[in-house]
Amino acid sequence: MTDYHHLRIERGANGLTRVTLARPPANALNSQVIDDVQRCAEELAADSPRVVVLASAAPMFMAGADLTMVDVGWDELRATIGRFQRAVNTWEKVPCPTIASINGHALGAGCEIALACDFRIMARGKARIGLPEVRRGLIAAGGGTQRTVRLLGRTHALNLSLRGLMIDADRAEQIGLITQAVDADDLEAATQALADELLGLPTLTMAAIKRCINEGGDLDLTGGLAIEQREMSALGATEDTREGVRAFVEKREPQFVGR
Repeated sequence: MTDYHHLRIERGANGLTRVTLARPPANALNSQVIDDVQRCAEELAADSPRVVVLASAAPMFMAGADLTMVDVGWDELRATIGRFQRAVNTWEKVPCPTIASINGHALGAGCEIALACDFRIMARGKARIGLPEVRRGLIAAGGGTQRTVRLLGRTHALNLSLRGLMIDADRAEQIGLITQAVDADDLEAATQALADELLGLPTLTMAAIKRCINEGGDLDLTGGLAIEQREMSALGATEDTREGVRAFVEKREPQFVGR
């Protein structure tokens, strides 16, 4: 297991791995956090669990970038942006489903990391999510502008980024920025319920679905269909896919084994 500066990793026997951001008081993104996210994503890709939950040990998910790092690092700005983009991209490609459990503010870089997760469950209340970089003369350059336009369309992406909006959980759910808004007291239960649901599904099929969407989403229809054909053809040789079909024919629940 890799040693991290500001992350805690707990691998459960049931295939659920919890990754906890732990740089108090606000998990502000600095060079060490970027390295941690990159190395953690690489570790999860090399030895993938069945489900990953990304949460926070602080009262907020992540307040954004550490502006002290930015202020003293103008000469390295391009390289720093590249490192953060690579870390977020690597996290997005973790083969198993990933859930961001957002307990408080997810702003700037925090929003960008959450956007790289497959599901985002956010607590109602004082918590806000958004891209406020414009208010400091900055751009959400860790994927914020690009993932929001792909996820939400131009209207909402421009509204968030140009105005530096920070919105609550219900509004974020309404526009599709998060998957689910829940009362703060229900966040852990809602996160666990989704994790349990995903733990019961075939891991190879979920990984294939992620590749179809992540690789095919920016292609034309013909290219995306070719990826679907490739992935479904490969799944046809796996035990779990054949078990799923056989169980339906035999009118019973499938027993997936991860092969």
